[in-house]
Parts: sequence; C-alpha cells; structure tokens
Amino acid sequence: MTQIFGLCSGDPFGVRSYSGSSRQLYRALERRGVLAGAADVDLGTPNRRLAWLRTIRKTRKLRGRKLLARWTAPEMEQRSRRAAGLLADATLGSGATAALMYGTDFFPAAQGQDAPIPVGAALDTTFAQLARSAEDKFALLSTDEIEHCVEHQRRVFERCDWIFPRSKWCAESLLEDYGVPSSKLVITGAGPNFDVLPEERPTSNGHDLRTVLFVGRDWHRKNGPLVLDAFRLARNARPDLRLVIVGQSEPEQSSPGVEWLGALDGGARERLGVLYREASLMLCPSRFEPFGIALLEAMVAECPVVALDRGAAREIIEDGVSGTLLRTPEPRALADTILHWLEDADRLAAGGRSARARVLCEYSWDSAAERISSALL
Repeated sequence: MTQIFGLCSGDPFGVRSYSGSSRQLYRALERRGVLAGAADVDLGTPNRRLAWLRTIRKTRKLRGRKLLARWTAPEMEQRSRRAAGLLADATLGSGATAALMYGTDFFPAAQGQDAPIPVGAALDTTFAQLARSAEDKFALLSTDEIEHCVEHQRRVFERCDWIFPRSKWCAESLLEDYGVPSSKLVITGAGPNFDVLPEERPTSNGHDLRTVLFVGRDWHRKNGPLVLDAFRLARNARPDLRLVIVGQSEPEQSSPGVEWLGALDGGARERLGVLYREASLMLCPSRFEPFGIALLEAMVAECPVVALDRGAAREIIEDGVSGTLLRTPEPRALADTILHWLEDADRLAAGGRSARARVLCEYSWDSAAERISSALL
C-alpha cells in the first residue's frame, strides 16, 4: 500500500489553512490508511518578513508585497528545501512512497533536481485564474509581475508527477494557461468542510420560506453589497423576509430584516451547520469563487443555492434543480430569484432534496482521497 506524506504551505490540519480544506483532505487520506503524516513547509515569521523586505526593496512598492514575496525565487527555494528535508525524513522514517502537496509555491527537491518519490499537487485554482479575477491584491500586480508568478507556478507543475484540480474549470486553466498534459491531471472534486455532516432537514419543520443565508469573510469578493441590494428589493415585495449574514460584523447602519452574526470560528462553527439547515435559501453570488465549499455545505443541509453562472459553480449546481445559476450580477435579477424560490414550498423542498443527494453522490473528501491515492499508487 502506498504511503502518502502531506506537504502543506500552512498547518496541514489547521481549521484556517485553505479554509480547512487541507485538514479535510489529509484526514480523508488517514481514513483510507494511506497517510504517513503531514507537515507545514511554510517559513517562520522572521524569514517571511525578510522576504517581504527584499521584495519591497526590489520592486519599490508596498502594495501586493506579501503576494509577490511568496513567489520570489529565494522564498520558494527556502520553502522547497524545507519540504525536501521533511520528505527525506518521512521517506526514511515512515516509509512514505509518494507525496501530496497542498499549495504550489514550493517543490520538495532542490532546484533542478527530481523528488525521490512521486509527487502530486492538489489545488482549486491557478495563479492565472486568480490574476484574471483582478480581485483583492491581484488587482495590484502588473502584467510582468503576473507573468513572473505564473512562470514560477508552471515550473512547479512541470516537476509534479500528478496534478489534482478540484474542478473541470481549474483543469482547463492547467491545460490552456500552463500547457500541463491531460495525462497528468485527475479531477478530484471536494467535500463540505464539516467534521460531521449536517443531518437531513426535519420534515416537521421544513423550510420557513423566509430565511436567506449569506456566508463569507471576504465581503467584496463574495459580492456582499449585491446581496444586500437584492435583499432590500425582495423585502419590498415580502416584508417578512430575513437575511442572516455570517462572517461579517454589523455595520453602523444596517438594514431592516438583516442579522449580522460575525465570524463563526472553532467550536462556534458547529452552529453554521444549524444555520444551513434553518435557512430556506443560500446566496453565494461571488465575483470570483475558486471552488465553493460553502455551496456544498449548504446543499448537503438541503438548502438550495444561488450563485453566478461562472467558474466551478456551474459544475456543482444543477440550474433550476438544486439552485440557480444567475446569468447577470444585477440586484433585480437576484431579488427575483430569491422571490421565485421562496414562493413555493414544494419547489424549495424538492430543490433541497436534490441538492443534498447531489453532494452525497458526487462530492466528498473521501472520494477525492480515493482518486488521489489511486493515482499515486
């Protein structure tokens, strides 16, 4: 049996690393009995700050320095040397026969050398896709800086034996933007980031036909302003509607019917599963969404989802069945979609059942781990 050693740019089992996805994937590999261990290859704070200072000195710019620093040759080489040492110890100590990277800003071997065992990389998006989104810090980068980072990532991909994108959308970028041969790609999917999946919605309670849920820390990327504008329009027609917002604190001036719950971290995250079950509809019209774990989390709780018709969302949501793929990010269009779902209890219940069935059939960390371990055998 192949023993896979995990290498992660961050705490591999942390609830915040990659929004908890690395934790869930490595745990799924543990359940299969194929994980030899996992380690953090990231640099300590002093080294990371030194890399930022080098980047500022070289580029003469403060904006976007943290992002650029991660992709400089010196920092990537430091991370790679650390990963190579950890992998060598794992190969000798625990008999690891393959490695799985979470993060693509390193490779577990010295520059120009091959890794001693097969290496795969798991990811939900590429740097090229992130740069095209022009969201957050990526909007601060010049064309040359983007090309520099994409080239560094391309070199990592070239050295990998396998690459494990979560979606067809991500796989297309690997093929078109990076020239990765299709023979190296295995699309894995993913699963909800719950340690225990929410139960089915109690038939005695069902949907209340009025509660709408929004989950997201990154307010602008997740399109929070659009959600608020659409909710105000929908509430004009249905004054009983309520919007529950998770991940953001209440502003000084709120709107009627809106409840701001802030972040739900640690043990409080269990409450999120309850909120998904209590909601009638989940709104996730993100401007850019690498994969959309929150979509799966809502769907497995029998909550239909509304997302924009782009990225991996169109692979996850069956339009008109388990949710809606919104063609245009306009408040009126989203408001009409909210009212459409909340006006019919039978439609909502059927959509919720279809959503849960789709996740249970198509998306889980155990199935992702099976695809990865089968390829690395």
